[in-house]
Amino acid sequence: MSAESNASSHALAFSWWRGCPELTDEEARLHDLLALHRATVELIREQRDLLRYYDSDEELGISSDP
Repeated sequence: MSAESNASSHALAFSWWRGCPELTDEEARLHDLLALHRATVELIREQRDLLRYYDSDEELGISSDP
């Protein structure tokens, strides 16, 4: 199993919004994935700063736009 495949499995298992009565299952999944995206982007930026990498978000392949 690759790192990306394992990460994808973890992302699919994340379920903060599922079960929310105001959202359909599809909407809840979208909210879950958006939350993971935002958290991941922030973690990448923090790690980049820790390592003192001064590449732009674009150079690192990240974007805050979901």
